[in-house]
Amino acid sequence: MSRGVLIGIFSIVIALLLSLGVAHLANNVNWGLGVAIAIMSIAVPFLLSLFFYTRMSIYFYIFLCIFIGIPLKMNIPAPIGLGFDFAIMFTILGHLYKCGENKDYASTFQIPMMYPIVGWICWNIIQVGNPSAASRVAWFFVMRPYVLYPLLYFIVYYYFKTIEDLKSLIFFMFGCCYFSGLWGDIQNLNGYFPFEMAWVYANDAKHLVYISGRWRVFGTLASPAHFGMLMAIIIVMGVFLLPLYNWRKKIFIIIGTLICLPALVWSGTRSGIALVVVIVAIVVALWGNTKVYMAGAVFAVFFIILINTPTDNYHIQRIQSTFAGSKDTSYKEREENRHAMYPWIFAHPLGGGLGSTGVWGVRFSPGTMLANFAPDSGHLRIMVEAGWLGLIVYSTIFITFIYYFLTRTQFWRLDNTELKVLLLSVYATLASIVVVEQAQDVNGILPFNILMWIWIAMLMRTIEHIEKYFEDKNKKLQEEENEKQRIIEEKRKIKLAKYHEKFNVNS
Repeated sequence: MSRGVLIGIFSIVIALLLSLGVAHLANNVNWGLGVAIAIMSIAVPFLLSLFFYTRMSIYFYIFLCIFIGIPLKMNIPAPIGLGFDFAIMFTILGHLYKCGENKDYASTFQIPMMYPIVGWICWNIIQVGNPSAASRVAWFFVMRPYVLYPLLYFIVYYYFKTIEDLKSLIFFMFGCCYFSGLWGDIQNLNGYFPFEMAWVYANDAKHLVYISGRWRVFGTLASPAHFGMLMAIIIVMGVFLLPLYNWRKKIFIIIGTLICLPALVWSGTRSGIALVVVIVAIVVALWGNTKVYMAGAVFAVFFIILINTPTDNYHIQRIQSTFAGSKDTSYKEREENRHAMYPWIFAHPLGGGLGSTGVWGVRFSPGTMLANFAPDSGHLRIMVEAGWLGLIVYSTIFITFIYYFLTRTQFWRLDNTELKVLLLSVYATLASIVVVEQAQDVNGILPFNILMWIWIAMLMRTIEHIEKYFEDKNKKLQEEENEKQRIIEEKRKIKLAKYHEKFNVNS
C-alpha cells in the first residue's frame, strides 16, 4: 500500500474520531462547546488557506462583504466582524511572508497611490491619541476597517495584473451582487425572512426600512440605502462592461441586470438613482463618440420626462424626490444638521475621535454631544470624527486617482474598446461615489469599505495597461515610420545609382 493511501486513511480516521468527540461534547456536555470546536476545525484551516492562497482570498472578501449581513442578522454568537478582520490580517501577513521569501517588497509598495493611502492609514492610527476622543475602545473598533481594508488595495494591485484577471474579478462580483438582488426581490414579493424581521425590531431599525407605508428591501446587506447603491453600480457597470464578455456571460449579465433593476426600485434608495445618473453622465461625457452622445441624450430626455411627470406611483415619486433639492424636507433637515456642526468642526481640526458618533458613540460614549449626532454624509462623518484635516488627507486619495486618470490615460485618443470601457466604467463608479458620499456615508459601511479599494486597484491596473498600450502603439508607429524612411532611402539610392550608371555610360 502506497504512502499516499496510508496518509489518506489516517486522515479519514482522525476526522471521524474528531467528529465523534465533537458530537459527544455537543450531546452530553455543552452543545455550545461542541459547535465552537466544529467551527474552529473549519475556521483554522480556512484562515491558513488565506495565508497561502492570497489571490483566492480577494474573491472570498468580495463574497463576504456582500453576504456578511445574513449571519449578522441571525445574531450568531460569534465575533463575525473580528473574524473578518483577522482573515484580512492573515492575507496581508501571508503576502508579506512571500515578499520576504522572494526578497521583493518594492513591487508591492512602490506602486501608484501608495502615499495617499498610507497617509490615510497613518492618520487613523494616530487618532488613538486624539485629545478630544471620549473613548479609546471606540477607536479600536472603528479603526480596523480604516487601517486594514485599504491594505487590500496593495494585494489586489499585486495579484490581479492582466485585463483577464480584472474581468474575472468583476464577473465574480456581478454574480454575488445578482444573488443579493434576487434576495431583495424575494423580500419584496414574500416579505422579510423571520430572522430579518426579528433583527429589524431588535435593533429599532423600522424607521429605516419602513417609509410611507412601504417596506424597503435590503437584500443581503444591512441597509436599504447601501443595498440600493450597490444595485445601481452593478446595473450600470453590467450594461457598460457587457461587450467584454462572451455570449454566455452576456446572457448571465443581462438576466442579473433585470433582477437588480426592480431591487433598486424597491430599495427606495434615492442615492442609488443619483448614482445611476452620475455614472452614466460621466461615461457618456468622457467617451468622445457621437453615437454615445446621442444615446446619452435619449437617456437624459427619458429621465427628465420621468422626474417631471406627475404621478401617484410611490416608487416614481421616490425617484423624483431625489432631484427635488431644497424642496425636499429630508434635504433641508440634513443641511440644517450640517450647518449646526460646522462651527464645532472648524474648532476641532483633529475631530472628536473615531467612533464618537452614531451607533459607536451611543455604545462607548453615551451622553456626549457627538453620540447624539448621526452623520448622514461620509464627508461630514470624517470631519466630525477625524477632523477637517482628516478630510483633507482622505480627499488626497480621490484627487490622486483623478490626477492619474487625467494625465496618464489619454482617454480621448484611446481606440481600444476593451480598455476604454473598463477604464471609464471603474473611474465613473469611483467618481460618482465621491459625489454621493456628500449625502450618504459610503466608505465607512460594508460592502463599500472593501469594494472601494478593490475598484481603485482595478483603476490603477487599467491605467497601467493603457500606458503600455500607447507605448506599444507609439513604438509600432515609430517602427513603421523608420521602415518607411528606410524604403524611401533605398529607393533614393537605387535611383541615384541608376543616374550615375547612365551618366558614366553617356560619358
